[in-house]
Amino acid sequence: MSVIRIRKGHDLNILGVPEKKLQHLQRPVRLELCPLDFRGIKPKLLVREGERVNAGGAVYRDKGRPDILFTSPASGTISSIAYGERRTITGITIDLDKSDIFEDFRVSDADHSDPSSIRSLLLKSGLWPVIRQRPFSGIADPDVSPKAVFVPAMPTAPFAPDIFMQLDGKDRAFQSGLTLLARLTGSPVHLVIDEKNSSPLFTGAEDVILHRFSGPHPAGNVGIHIHHIAPIRHRDDHVWYVLPQDVARIGAFFLTGRLPVTKVMTVGGEAVEQRQYLGFMQGSLIGDILEGNPVSEPARIISGDVLTGTRRDLQKPIGFYDEVVSVIPEKTGRDFIGWLSPGMRKYSVTNLFLSRLFPSGSFSLDTGLNGSERVMIPFGNIESVLPIDIIPTWLIKMIIARDIDEMEKLGIYECDPEDFALCSFVDASKMEIVDIIRDGLDYIEKNG
Repeated sequence: MSVIRIRKGHDLNILGVPEKKLQHLQRPVRLELCPLDFRGIKPKLLVREGERVNAGGAVYRDKGRPDILFTSPASGTISSIAYGERRTITGITIDLDKSDIFEDFRVSDADHSDPSSIRSLLLKSGLWPVIRQRPFSGIADPDVSPKAVFVPAMPTAPFAPDIFMQLDGKDRAFQSGLTLLARLTGSPVHLVIDEKNSSPLFTGAEDVILHRFSGPHPAGNVGIHIHHIAPIRHRDDHVWYVLPQDVARIGAFFLTGRLPVTKVMTVGGEAVEQRQYLGFMQGSLIGDILEGNPVSEPARIISGDVLTGTRRDLQKPIGFYDEVVSVIPEKTGRDFIGWLSPGMRKYSVTNLFLSRLFPSGSFSLDTGLNGSERVMIPFGNIESVLPIDIIPTWLIKMIIARDIDEMEKLGIYECDPEDFALCSFVDASKMEIVDIIRDGLDYIEKNG
């Protein structure tokens, strides 16, 4: 088996890497479900305030695709439903019981499940949303047959949890999940691992096509894997992808008949005292995750990694797809004539500062942009960290110009904001390239 070597990219050397020691959070008092975590859905509530719900019980559904249900991770009482502009549901809070009562899904033997029963049970249990679809990175359409399924098992993002820590003790569930995905779709399941990974859990996995990648971030992004293995040619060229922990949850659900609701995550960053691995329940509030773990103020709390995550406060839950909580120093203001300093302690991916001549391990990075948005000049920084065979500068210009034909010719269907996060980081023009790509995808999905 050949190794696909990624040359372009950059591993962010940032202080605050989590220690590989797993602890489990205590059962929280309350959880919150956040429909805004899912792109493109219109939630329709199935419960009211004061109503009880079991673990695995339906809380809301998608109006556009009513088969897709979103369920409660634990049993309890719906204590409040929060609304935003135009009555958008922004959060559903559940006060938990001391112990769970689980919904009975009457799961049949995983070894003999047919595609329609697998699809039906995943939809009823609320596990279907863990399957996402490219292009556009929304929840997979149950009525679509994808040409391939990807399982990216080599995370390279800053503070991303180690794949072996995520799947420790879940060998059977992971293999069962891979088999069920292959049976569900009838399409190739591509399992992507690091070139140095020799674990039998991956090298001996059945019902998959194994691939090895190497190189700096974003070599672990599923978008990079899709580009090199099964490129997306047009908007109806569908590819599904599932994170490894969610594959194990699918397998565990069919093996036990109970909805698995816990995952492994990391807490990392210079501004938090204990950088660690945590076992947590889906929907846990960030305040509960960081309880007893002092944060150095001012700090920014991010659900997700520092390149692609979303800023959230302590009263909100960690994002549905996020596996990292990052806490980094918040910076206000700018360094006085900072551009004149030699930059011995400044982080640089180019040769702008002297620090490039004296590499010294990890750096302290904060939220400062070190400048404001300016004219777009093609220095080549963006191209140096994007391992996709497209012309990103022209694509960005065509998105801003709203030229759909050119966007398609330049390969926008292969793009996803997370693959452009490093582009935003290194861009000398200080453009929010991630937001531009997201805007372009939203525009072409609606108007293309």
